[in-house]
Amino acid sequence: MTQTVIVTGATGGIGQSVTEALVKRGFEVVALATRKPALEALARRTGCDIAVADMTDPEAVMGALAAVKADAVVHTAGILGPQEPVYLTSPETVTSLLSVNIAGTVNLLRATVPGMVERGRGTVVMLGSVCGSVAGTGPGVYSATKAALQSIAANLRYGLRDTAVRVSEIRLGRVKTGIHEQLGIDADLYDGYDCVLPQDVAQTILHVLDSPPAVDLSTIEMMPTRQVVGGTYFSKS
Repeated sequence: MTQTVIVTGATGGIGQSVTEALVKRGFEVVALATRKPALEALARRTGCDIAVADMTDPEAVMGALAAVKADAVVHTAGILGPQEPVYLTSPETVTSLLSVNIAGTVNLLRATVPGMVERGRGTVVMLGSVCGSVAGTGPGVYSATKAALQSIAANLRYGLRDTAVRVSEIRLGRVKTGIHEQLGIDADLYDGYDCVLPQDVAQTILHVLDSPPAVDLSTIEMMPTRQVVGGTYFSKS
């Protein structure tokens, strides 16, 4: 039976690669994002289905996914924001980060996990970051949202302990996606560095989904080889 996978943030760098890899493998993919033209272009290129919703709007997320009987959810949606100390971060940036990265995650889980529990199967994959546990490796408030994601993933897994629904959090080091442009700094974070690529992340997600049902890859730290564990040092090649 063909499995159905929801991919959030599907028009972003990692989301697009995940969508392409899953469709190529034979999964039915529902690509979720806010930009309808970009979603339509992705659908034309890959053959995926699309759903348009703002992750911060719980009713919109619920409505967009109500008819989808998902076997898995891959949550790549999120924003980074500027590189600023916590005490200088604007109220608008704080609100956006908390709304998208934390509330948006809960909105997604509320719309998808109950159905998985009812059907007796499912996998939730959430993309986190090493900056959620190591100070100084990302913007302060963004890092706080990734720390929250770690807690959400752990508590979700605990809450599903009497079910067959799996939860996997992939904590990423530097991935070459272009999202770092949001930092607003002059430093080139890609040139000369062998970063993880979006397609590498997609292959890891396929491995999670391909694992036997009785195996839960609960936490994965995925780093460039030259970026040390924790992410505090990254040497050029």
